[in-house]
Amino acid sequence: MPRDGSHIFICFSSKDEAVARGVVAFLEEAGLRCWISSRDVPPGQNYQETIVHALEAARGIVFLFSESSSKSGEIKKELSIGGSINTPVFPLRLSPITPTGALRYELATRQWIDIFPDRERALSKLLETIHQVLDAPAEEADDAGALAEPRTKTAVSTPVAVAPSPAKKRSRAAARKPLVAPDSQEFEAIRALLARHIGPIAKVLLQKAATEARTPDEFCERLAGHVGAPSERAAFLQAVRARLAAGS
Repeated sequence: MPRDGSHIFICFSSKDEAVARGVVAFLEEAGLRCWISSRDVPPGQNYQETIVHALEAARGIVFLFSESSSKSGEIKKELSIGGSINTPVFPLRLSPITPTGALRYELATRQWIDIFPDRERALSKLLETIHQVLDAPAEEADDAGALAEPRTKTAVSTPVAVAPSPAKKRSRAAARKPLVAPDSQEFEAIRALLARHIGPIAKVLLQKAATEARTPDEFCERLAGHVGAPSERAAFLQAVRARLAAGS
């Protein structure tokens, strides 16, 4: 199956790969193209950058919520990136656990579907919900406050937010001049600061923030959101703001 168009990004822990592949098989049999890292990262490619590009192109994210994924720092990064570009998230809960910490925040306004006790029914509900959100009329999708309410209730009756289409988000971002030029000394200095915390993916996230942020404060806050510990986040914010001030 080609990977050259929009798809559903499968966000999962490696310990849940068997379940994730089952979800992919179900959705693709129903006609929804999926992207799953264990299958779709090309050999020799930078793993983290490929993940980010796949998230950027995704129409939606199916998040497999489990004991393993709730403890994964990489999962939190993927959901954070998806949230930063308003990609709709469809949580599929694999066991009867309650979200805590950062995941509690991520899932606070989202409906989740329990894969138990009836797997086929749950996957059918997932498919229905994805279509309800992604196939909504364009005028609804362009309304930042629009919500898509599923026809029937599942585990939690919180609505799922509808996001603008990826193409329109990219076109709006492309019209703005980056706050920090990709070939500038400021860009490289800030990339190095962020890379200390999250590694090579820092460059991709920095490019995205520089293009999409409307103000220096928003730019700094977007980057700081990828730094885990509060004390480190505060120090990072101070360093980035100082670097921007020095370059202005």
